[in-house]
Order: sequence, then C-alpha cells, then structure tokens
Amino acid sequence: MGVHESVRKVHAVSMRLQPAADRPARVLIVGGGAAGLEALVALRVLAGSRVELELISPERTFSWRSMAVAAAFGGMPAPRVDLAEMASTVDASYTSDSVVAVDAAGGSVTLAEEATREYDVLVVCPGAQTEDAIPGAIAFGAPRGLSRFRQVLELAERGDVARIVFAVPLQTGWPLALYELALRTAERLRTAPKPIDVTLITPEAAPLALFGGRASGAVLDQLEERGIHFVAGLTPEEIAWGELRASPGNVRIQSDAVITLPRLIGPSLPGIPADEDGFVPVDAHGLVRGTTNLYAAGDAIAYPIKHGGLATQQADAVAEAIAARVGAPITPAPFAPVLRGLLLTGQGPRHLEGTLDGGAGSGAASARPLWWPPAKIGGRYLGPYLSGAVPSPPTSRSSVVVDVEFGAQTPAALVAGVGGR
Repeated sequence: MGVHESVRKVHAVSMRLQPAADRPARVLIVGGGAAGLEALVALRVLAGSRVELELISPERTFSWRSMAVAAAFGGMPAPRVDLAEMASTVDASYTSDSVVAVDAAGGSVTLAEEATREYDVLVVCPGAQTEDAIPGAIAFGAPRGLSRFRQVLELAERGDVARIVFAVPLQTGWPLALYELALRTAERLRTAPKPIDVTLITPEAAPLALFGGRASGAVLDQLEERGIHFVAGLTPEEIAWGELRASPGNVRIQSDAVITLPRLIGPSLPGIPADEDGFVPVDAHGLVRGTTNLYAAGDAIAYPIKHGGLATQQADAVAEAIAARVGAPITPAPFAPVLRGLLLTGQGPRHLEGTLDGGAGSGAASARPLWWPPAKIGGRYLGPYLSGAVPSPPTSRSSVVVDVEFGAQTPAALVAGVGGR
C-alpha cells in the first residue's frame, strides 16, 4: 500500500462527523445480536454524550444461540436479555421493528411499520439468513432442528438408530456446534442398548482447522477418544437411499440420520451494497464500501467466518471508528481477528484459541480458560456488561491502519473448509 493510499485510508477513518449544531450525532444500530449489542455498549463507553443511540431490532430479547447444544442435551435454556431494558441502561432508545430499506444518500431508514428514522451514522448488524444445506438432513439451528435432533437421540437410545452422520456443509460459517453435537452424542450413547456408529465428515483439512494445528490435534484426540469416525476433505451433497453422498469421489456413507448446520446467506437489505450472496463488503474498520456514514458488523458482512466472538471484535472496530469521528480521544484500530471457541464435549469444556494464521504449531487448546470471562460469547464491552459492569475506555490503541478488504480476495487460510463468500 503506497503512502498516498495510506493517508487516504487514515483520513477516511478519522474524518469528523458534522451533525446539526448543538446536538450529538444520531447513531442507529440495526440488529439485536452480539454485534449490535457490542456496538451499542462500546459506543456509549467510547463516545459518551457525543452520540444519541437507538437500537432497532424485531427481536425483543437477546439469547446465546451458542448454548443451543447444551439445551439439546437437557441443559438449561440460554439466558435472555430484554433489549428495551438493556438499551435503557446505556441511555439509548429501543424500537421493536425491522428495517426494510436504507436511503444511504438521504441518511434515513424505512421500517416495516412504514415509519422512517433519520441518522448521522447507521450501523447494520442484522445477522445472516439460513437455508437448507443438505436436502433431507436435520439442520441444527434451523426451525424444528432441535426437536428433530432430540428425536434421533431418543431413537438411538432405544436401539432403533445405529448410524448417525454429522456433516459439515460448505458456507456454514462456523462448524464448532456440529463438533459439539457429535462429541456429546457419542458420550450420551455410550450406554445405548446397541453400538452406535458416529461419523463426522467435513470439507476441512483437519478438525476445526481454523484454530491451527495444536488446537486441531486436541480436537482430534477428543473425537478418537469417543470412537467417532472422522473423515476430512469431503463435502456433503445429498441424501439418497439411506446414504449420504459426498465429493470428491462420489463417496457414499451409510446413515440412519444425518445432522448438519444451515447454509448462511446474506440479508440483502435494499439500499445497502452486497455481494452475489447478499453479504455486505466492508473495510477493516467496518465502513461499507462506497459509503461514508454506513457501517456493518457480524454475520451480515462479507467475511467467511460467522462467529459471535468475531462479531463483537468487528463491532469494536466500528465503534472505535465512529467514536473517533465524533471527537472522542481515541485512535481507531482495525479489525484484527482472534478466534476463540468454547467446545462443550460432555466431559468438560475445551478452550480453543487461534489467530487464523494456520500452521502445525499454532493455536492453543486447554481445559482451563484461555480468556476471561470464559464465556461462549465474550466481547470487550458486552461480556463485562452482561456480568454486571461496563468497562472503562481503553487507555491507548494502536494507530496502525491495515489494508484489509473483506468480500474481495480473502486469504485461503481463512476460508479452507468454511466456504468463501
């Protein structure tokens, strides 16, 4: 990146917002998931009274979807947070509605109830949409997926199901939940009246390869310990005549039940730039390409890994960029992903951490926490908030600007086994 290009990028991040005199900048945040809530709390902490915040979401509560696996095996349902109450505690307003169109040039959004909202800055975090990845399979995380999976467990415990295949599809964004399901299923069925054959197939080169070689090896040990047959380098395609068919090689795997995850597609919100799959292209600070006051974070953006922890890191980059533009004393740092995952195995959790640079010796895995608090969803601001404390702004941040363009040429190490956008 040349000197002039570097200066241009720094200017694009640091240019000041100029709302009407004697009022704070009006910031609308669309979406009540991990990214939207992280942005909400972070902006209040970093920008203070320089911003007027409104959260818009069709959901009235936030819950940890990452805890759905525990619930499938009889664990407590994921806790829920009332969005109106949360917004109130950070001096923000809340509207229960959906945004159906964005007028980026005019600085306004249209809601499903035909009302409009004007903004100085819009932060879009609506998440991704889902669709079936493998016809005939049970998609955990899709409607009725949880109840259908429980039915398979009950049949296996009675001896009526002997072969269960867990199949990681392309473009799922985040395969960890399927590993959890396989591990906990094998653990649960140890005492079944008949032996149960459990297989996990994946396009990845190794188990949860994104975390790096050391962590991947630890996951493989967990799979082998429970007698799970692990097959790498296969993409599941369809189910026919009691077989799961996969490529390359037209591989056929006998199965009584196939469990998978939904395929993710972008929200394709009218008025917001998107790629062919509906995902929003952004720069390293979350600014939507071709716009000046429109930011995006979370599963809606054109970044191949869809994960709550990364969504909060993306939201932090957005919040810092906006806070700097309204005059907060902070140098915004670009999104620099650190991948963290809490793998629920049925015999105690495993904490996995990686920096997405791959390599046999990279990554970490431990039965002890590698971060704090050791929750499924962290977030520099959301995690402490949900624990009862709002953190103080950071005392210093790096001023290095990295030329990263998501939705363009993504390094192969990031998309192996996950599916590029």
